[in-house]
Amino acid sequence: MTSSTRPPAVPGGDARVPAWLTAATGLCSAVATVVLALTGHAEAAAAVGVAGGAVAGGVQVTVNVQRRPPGQE
Repeated sequence: MTSSTRPPAVPGGDARVPAWLTAATGLCSAVATVVLALTGHAEAAAAVGVAGGAVAGGVQVTVNVQRRPPGQE
């Protein structure tokens, strides 16, 4: 398997988010989830909870794509 030699996504910068922004996002997500659940919007509450957890929890998804010539699947 070959390694990638691409430059970082943010050259010369730090991609970290300030702690207060992460905390505020998590708090807003929790409040919105509770309000939506109490008003009968369970599907929306689940979506907001997952999205808020992904942002506040720092979930990272990495996708590795390997291109192969036709016939070599």
